[in-house]
Amino acid sequence: MQTLRFETFTLDAASGLLMQGERRIALRRQAFMVLLYLAERPGRLVANKELIESCWENPRQTSVNSLAQCIKAIREALGASDHEIIRTVHGQGYVFAAPVSTEPTASAGSNVPAPAGPDVSATRVPPEARARRPLHRRPYALAAAVLLLAVLAGTTWAVVSRLGGPTESTIMAAPSIAVLAFDTVGEESQMRGAAGTLADEITTELARTPRGYDLRIRSTSGYALAGAPARRVGHELGVRYLVLGTMRRDGATRQVNVQLIEANANRPIWAELYGYAPDQPSAQNRLAERIARAIGAQVLQAESRRPLPAAPQAGHFVILGRSLMSAQGGAKANRNAMAFFDTAVALDPDSLPALLGYGRTRVNAVLNGWVSADEASALLDAAEPAIKHAVEINSRDVGLHVLRGAYLRARGREDDAIAAFRRALELLPTYALAHAELGRAKIEVGLAGEAIADIDEAINLSPNDPYVGAWYFWDGMAEAHLGHYKDAVRWLLKARNENRVQANTALWLAVAHGGLEEWSEARRYLQEHGEAVPKFSIAGWKHAFASDHPTVAAQRARLVTILCRLGVPGCPVTSNAQP
Repeated sequence: MQTLRFETFTLDAASGLLMQGERRIALRRQAFMVLLYLAERPGRLVANKELIESCWENPRQTSVNSLAQCIKAIREALGASDHEIIRTVHGQGYVFAAPVSTEPTASAGSNVPAPAGPDVSATRVPPEARARRPLHRRPYALAAAVLLLAVLAGTTWAVVSRLGGPTESTIMAAPSIAVLAFDTVGEESQMRGAAGTLADEITTELARTPRGYDLRIRSTSGYALAGAPARRVGHELGVRYLVLGTMRRDGATRQVNVQLIEANANRPIWAELYGYAPDQPSAQNRLAERIARAIGAQVLQAESRRPLPAAPQAGHFVILGRSLMSAQGGAKANRNAMAFFDTAVALDPDSLPALLGYGRTRVNAVLNGWVSADEASALLDAAEPAIKHAVEINSRDVGLHVLRGAYLRARGREDDAIAAFRRALELLPTYALAHAELGRAKIEVGLAGEAIADIDEAINLSPNDPYVGAWYFWDGMAEAHLGHYKDAVRWLLKARNENRVQANTALWLAVAHGGLEEWSEARRYLQEHGEAVPKFSIAGWKHAFASDHPTVAAQRARLVTILCRLGVPGCPVTSNAQP
């Protein structure tokens, strides 16, 4: 018998227990059997019929609805109602999507579960990830197996569809969208022209702004809804999503109401009101960029909530991976996203979005300190061939150059990283992520003042960006390096409100409050950080923030002094007196 580990859970086949750390999770015997059967087959589509025949004593008396209720109970027990761990393949069955590691049960036949141990999700990658071969030795056998599964599943689904089975919409490998001509409130011809131009500019920005996934954009050439049902318009244009808008004058400004609609269901997905001053240079174009970024993020989230199709392609797994990345769920989400991108690359080794996600998740694990030094080296070694192959596919892709910059920063090559980010901005000067990443790299070369300007530009360009919490955090870091502790606290609190998963925010808040000699607040935040990272020490800080740059080394020595005054372990005895 084996013990299975996934996420923060331990599934002990011998004892019939599901554990999370030291906590036992109540699960009915039937649900445990289904969970165990799926977890023993990660990444594989397990058909409804197979699950019922394998896990129920009386399969002929068991319905698919009973299985669905069992899956629901499992998801509730795992706290995974968002279907991240168990993915539904509509009309077919389920896929256990989380990476699983196995080990022999400590004592076969024992009723005592094997020790689950501490949650190390923030510092380790799963064993199967460490064992993956580098990308340049691509797992063609795995790709063939997945493709064969997809073909078989697709054949079955085609039969079900012809027999009139359920046809609930599933994730699209490349979601389809059209931006319709915007309406105007009022009859000024100038505003009608501006409304038409804005719709065209949004379409252009959707096409050129990096999203991390494929999007099929239909040109509408002034096509307007004109009272027609959204379902009919979507059918005529062959798209799932429609972007609608109205523009009206409000004094010296123009107000633009934008909606994203799922055409077939005539269901609103998202709506937002924007304003801009038409007399300001490039104001309308900047508005189009903001709207396009918001639409790209909303389509991604809407698609990721749908079930997988019966024959998944690389693009489907890219969308699932990108959705986890944009949620900023920390080490756990990054690890799951990595598994999705691995599957995407196995299905299509030449998919640019899959390659970029494959590389970015590995680089993120290193830059965020979620892995050990040995694991970091292995992950970067695996990311390198993915980046090189992406260059061969499209050397002018903006997202590729941002990934290259992040990879070079993870390698400690900050000057080369800055050059890569600047190249991205040459290709797309308004790409917010490139501005933010450029600023983060500048902190490492003693240019914290310039870094703040770059990061602020990113925030101005994309104030509602999924990654804005990280940008607030970087602003706070830069201010702390400069000794501007009050400003550092302000930015770090914004980062904390945006994303509470990032444990290091509390650590930097402790540093900033210590710099202000607000020792009570500093100790409170240090204690909070210690609960998330129990073994934190000065040695860990110096490893994470090592620098040979004289300016940066001096700045960080000052920050270490604050940590030592707070009593962080590993300081010289003379420096360890708390205030």
